[in-house]
Amino acid sequence: MRRFLTGALPFYALALLAMCMYLVLYRTNLFDLNAIVHGATGSAWFPAFMFVCVLLEAVFPYFGYFPGTALILMSVALSPKAVDGSVFVAAWLAIIVGAVLSYGQARFFRPFLQRVASKAALRRCESLFDAYGAYARIALFVHPNASAMYFTALGLLGRNLTRELAYLCVGAAAAVGILFVIVTRLVSSVGPTDDGELQLLLAAALVAIGTLVGLYTVWRTGRAV
Repeated sequence: MRRFLTGALPFYALALLAMCMYLVLYRTNLFDLNAIVHGATGSAWFPAFMFVCVLLEAVFPYFGYFPGTALILMSVALSPKAVDGSVFVAAWLAIIVGAVLSYGQARFFRPFLQRVASKAALRRCESLFDAYGAYARIALFVHPNASAMYFTALGLLGRNLTRELAYLCVGAAAAVGILFVIVTRLVSSVGPTDDGELQLLLAAALVAIGTLVGLYTVWRTGRAV
């Protein structure tokens, strides 16, 4: 069970955050996302608006879960004609910039971590990263939060950033592309308003991915033994 949770918990945590944001955004009167997105899609500044939203989501850990990808989903579902290549590029760049910023702030705090954490704990983190780091790159294809966590771990462990940039660029493009395809092909039937179905779909997808990753972790560990 512990091995399963090692792989699955990060994705389950993201799904829980997505559900919390669903409750805040769609079950309270604090925000009217439909009005915000409808207004934004009619503006020439929409790509910049999307860049900022996804960037906030892609910087870990200060913003926790910000619904940047949910706004991509909504913008495509609510106003497909307003979404073009510029929005795709803006979201792609935002994920890359957010991951690099996550790496930078982790490197900045690394000396503090080395003072407060035991050497045994740091060695254990290093060994876990060596064992599962290659598979953690899957996170780059999944969600900006997961990508930010991966690059935060890189920074905290003092790993090289340059050789990871290619994975980041491809993963960010795939993540945004998958979001566009899912919405335009599968959930564009949401109609002119969104009551949170897309956010629930994102949470369910994260749970499914976490379960698969957890099962794979158990299977891989069992083979190694």
